[in-house]
Amino acid sequence: MVDDIIERDAASLGSVMKIRFYPMVVDRAQGVRLWDVNGKEYLDFLAGWAVANTGYCHPRIVEAVTEQVKRATHVSTTSFPNETSTALAEKLIKITPGKNDRKVVFGLSGSDANDCVFKLLPIYTGRGNVVSFLGAMHGMTTGSMALSGRKSDLNFPNVGNVTQTPYAYCYRCHLGLNYPSCNIRCVDTIVDTIFKSVNPNDVAAIIIEPIQSDGGDVVPPKEWVGRIRRICDSYGILLVDDEIKVGFGRTGRMFAIQHTEAAPDIMTVGKSIASGFPLSAVIAKMEMLDIAPATHLFTTAGNPICCAAALATIEVVEKERLCERAVKIGNYMKKRLNEIAQTHTLIGDVRGQGLILGLELVKNTKTKEPAARETAKVCYRAWETGLILGYVGQNSNVVEITPPLILSEEDAEQGLQILEATFSEVEQGKVSDEKITRFAGW
Repeated sequence: MVDDIIERDAASLGSVMKIRFYPMVVDRAQGVRLWDVNGKEYLDFLAGWAVANTGYCHPRIVEAVTEQVKRATHVSTTSFPNETSTALAEKLIKITPGKNDRKVVFGLSGSDANDCVFKLLPIYTGRGNVVSFLGAMHGMTTGSMALSGRKSDLNFPNVGNVTQTPYAYCYRCHLGLNYPSCNIRCVDTIVDTIFKSVNPNDVAAIIIEPIQSDGGDVVPPKEWVGRIRRICDSYGILLVDDEIKVGFGRTGRMFAIQHTEAAPDIMTVGKSIASGFPLSAVIAKMEMLDIAPATHLFTTAGNPICCAAALATIEVVEKERLCERAVKIGNYMKKRLNEIAQTHTLIGDVRGQGLILGLELVKNTKTKEPAARETAKVCYRAWETGLILGYVGQNSNVVEITPPLILSEEDAEQGLQILEATFSEVEQGKVSDEKITRFAGW
């Protein structure tokens, strides 16, 4: 059955919407586990790219969605207000960091949330430029891709007006420095280099990821965000915080920027906001989101079913104290991963915060030559033995670990034991190149 469905998928779905790591066909999901169409069970360390923070089919989410479906399957928020979507907007304003003079715009994905920001910034500020970071992933629409800074994005036309600067990637510092003696020199390049070629008075915003996820699960020094906030304040620039992948408890706080003392002017959220139902949001000053009516609207955005799922998701994160669980289990996993790294030379760096963890694989720990092929093999072999993983990074060499936040310590240890055995098999050459040929990943 697996081969049949894969062949049908290949014949009917375009490759531009695919990123595949192994030949798996999912049949169902529950909690922290997936089952394929043959009934094989897998422990999930990916959560559908950090989407299933509350786990799969959480009873409260199912209940909320079922209740809403019985009332109305669709209300177009573009033309008709409804209580569920309004309640979610109010809740987002309440729980996100920032002043209360804000409003919300709903979308369908993180990409269109960042596209909305990119579209409205010049209208609102009268400034035409944005600063973003190398390695950033802000989306796959034209506007959000222009804000991104991955190598693969260079294959597509850039709409312009975006200048990129190095992220605080301490393991591979663009400036060849070491933290903390560097004094986070990478931040200074914004003023010392970028603002020499781009007039800061024409910069509308600096957009950040508090943790650069698809860029390699890079956690910057704690002071980094605050330093950027001060630059923004000095030049009248807005700070945009992209929490699409790291929000809603993943890092151990409801939002990753709350690990710092800085607050953003604009926040974008998506992915886990509705436990897998298509929804995103921009939270920003009301003057910005009211500036040009009917400028960024989608017929099904803010659908009450998705909003009901989002309200229930936030309730679960809060009531089940999933932020605290992310800290506890994340610390346990990071400690164990560092222990595993001591006996496996493929692992060059272990990093992360809460339950977004990254293992950067290298061929040589001194030269730090990326081990992209070996990374693909680790993910493939882990899948063969019952563990779901994916990989990210500018060099496709970072194993990403983003399990559901409901993960228990016992489940975490089970997955880590599979992962440790997988490293041994890959290092011993037991996973052939042929197996990963069809699965390029990123």
